[in-house]
Amino acid sequence: MKNYLMIGSLLLFAACDTFLDVKPNKAIDTPDSLESVEALLDNASTMNYNSTLSVVLGDEFYADETAISSMELLEQNFYLWTPRPLQPDELVFDWRDRYNQIQIANVCLESLQGLPDGLKKNELTGTALFFRAHAYFSLSTLFLEGPNLENTGLELKIPIRKSTSMVLKPELATRQAIRDLIREDLDQAVGLLPTNPSYLSRPSKQAAYALMARVFLDWEDYETAKDAAGKVIEMGGELMDFNELDPSNTYPIPSFNSEIIWLARIGGTSYFNSQSGFQMSPELLGLYSEEDLRASMFYVTRSSGFINFRGSYLSGRPVFGGLSLNEAYLIYAESLVRTGELEEGEKMLSYLLERRMVPGWEGIEFSNETDALGIILKERRKELPFRGLRWSDLRRINKDDRFQTILVREFEGTHYQLTPESEKYVLPVPARELSFY
Repeated sequence: MKNYLMIGSLLLFAACDTFLDVKPNKAIDTPDSLESVEALLDNASTMNYNSTLSVVLGDEFYADETAISSMELLEQNFYLWTPRPLQPDELVFDWRDRYNQIQIANVCLESLQGLPDGLKKNELTGTALFFRAHAYFSLSTLFLEGPNLENTGLELKIPIRKSTSMVLKPELATRQAIRDLIREDLDQAVGLLPTNPSYLSRPSKQAAYALMARVFLDWEDYETAKDAAGKVIEMGGELMDFNELDPSNTYPIPSFNSEIIWLARIGGTSYFNSQSGFQMSPELLGLYSEEDLRASMFYVTRSSGFINFRGSYLSGRPVFGGLSLNEAYLIYAESLVRTGELEEGEKMLSYLLERRMVPGWEGIEFSNETDALGIILKERRKELPFRGLRWSDLRRINKDDRFQTILVREFEGTHYQLTPESEKYVLPVPARELSFY
């Protein structure tokens, strides 16, 4: 029965492009056994979903006039970084879906308190904590200030929920309070999760460390990020050698490949796969050298001349938004450099790139910290497109004068610009949502 439920869950995960439009409520389902808690957490179409806006807001794809016109007004507003993108009653699924995940995690955590102790209870508790931390981190990268806005005086808050009790007025928490909850959840999850999960849609100890590495990189706590990424690498996994992949395949990156640590999907937006109107950023494509095999594996040129992304680790149209070994190597390399270990950082990055370049590749050499960070940040862009990571990277690196980036878009004769310290790097909390939490 368990395998049947998991297969059904994974099929939904692979095919579903819809979102739940419901108010989180404990009455939806109150599990009273370990098996029922596990079934709730195994619902991959709900729990293993990541933010769409983290891709839409960034600079990895380009939409022409026709494509922008075809977007719904809300998507247009986000894509063009308009100052007030939301109407008073606007429904924002990237907000609702994350809080739905949080509520399910809370339901499971409270139900587990009354169930018998044992390894399975520990695993399910760790799983719920992992999902809650992941959801809050995703929310924080969209609705709370990032490093680039730390000195602007913003003190933003979002609802914090650690129980299933419904209240008329939500408790709002600052960025620091949300960070404290994420840190606490991940610290506990690491000690509770199994080393080897039964399915990649379930988090493992390695996945908790991988999420921890991502989180602490975003928070600029490079010592902790280095330690977590190092543990991910120590726990095993093998980087793919792109010389062994076939670019003539429709999707050259194999599914369930050796780099995947935890499976998740970026929320469905059909135009990511459009063969007209939407294409990869020419500036991003220009970063790949002739020696770089990733260009031929990640992208495809259509008959229209447009270049689309095809490098998802889900080996198809769905966009991978989970955790993987290659990201851990990049976090480890950057954290080594930022903590003064340039030579070790160079070795780590070289180990990854040797498996991405043609034989005889000349290699890299770090001459100083600025040079090293410039190379690593460029490699993050080339290695991790359409992962939902670019937006949080921009918020982080735009704090540093050496790597600041101005984004520009055009539509109907109007010039849209996103400057490094723009408050448009934080989305407004949807007004209608506060009544739900």
